[in-house]
Amino acid sequence: MKILIEQKGSIALISLLVISSFTLILGLAMAENSISTGYQYVNNVSEETSYYSAEGCFEEAVIRIEEDSSFTSETITYDWGTCEIAVTGNDQKTVDITVTQNNYVETFQAVVDISVSGHATNASLSTWEEI
Repeated sequence: MKILIEQKGSIALISLLVISSFTLILGLAMAENSISTGYQYVNNVSEETSYYSAEGCFEEAVIRIEEDSSFTSETITYDWGTCEIAVTGNDQKTVDITVTQNNYVETFQAVVDISVSGHATNASLSTWEEI
């Protein structure tokens, strides 16, 4: 009779360990999925923010090129990070924009055609791409 009682306790203990292990594995899998989803969200938001920031920096570069055709570079510092502008070329200028935000770096390149009409310098976008 004593052997049967010990076996019932062993079965209950083993069942408890199996159920606990399964619950722990399920909990860890859910936590891993949640962390992965969080990283994806942060990356998507960072990518979107840097794209719009690069567009703003590009607009700043075009304004400066139209004001001074010898404009070559500038680093603009914001609360969220930096934007580096590098301009090369003469009548057709290549504008490289590097946006750095919370260790997230993205680089864009635009080609701008420059035309002068009287005293006005006009810039028109030819290409824009992420590199």
